[in-house]
Amino acid sequence: MSFDFRRRLAFLLLLAAGLAIALAVVWQRQDAQTKRPTLARLVAKNYRPLSHKQARTLLRFAQSEYLCLKSRGAKVSRPVASRTRILIRAPKQSARALARLQLACDPEVGPPPAKATLQARQGQVLVYLPKWCLIDPTDLPTT
Repeated sequence: MSFDFRRRLAFLLLLAAGLAIALAVVWQRQDAQTKRPTLARLVAKNYRPLSHKQARTLLRFAQSEYLCLKSRGAKVSRPVASRTRILIRAPKQSARALARLQLACDPEVGPPPAKATLQARQGQVLVYLPKWCLIDPTDLPTT
């Protein structure tokens, strides 16, 4: 009789362990699905495809920005258009340094075209049409 009891106990313990593992996997999947996407993921998917007309407009603006940045001593490449954005490469330049140069160019170049954004990132300047605003309103200063 004790042999039957041990077999049943072993079976129940094995079953309990299997259930615990299955529940852990299910909970982990649910957590992964309910977590908010990272900022990097949101940024990577935040480009609208450009129509031919939009690409021309953004490229003209980027060309003006490029000329201004170059006149201020920035080592930047000519703007290059892709399906979703205009890229100006700026090797070995920080986003902060590029942003300062962009601010200095504002009076000369003006703001980006309607619904477009101009961004300085590490080693590059981007002009594109974002799908949505990624600024968290709680991060904005109150005035």
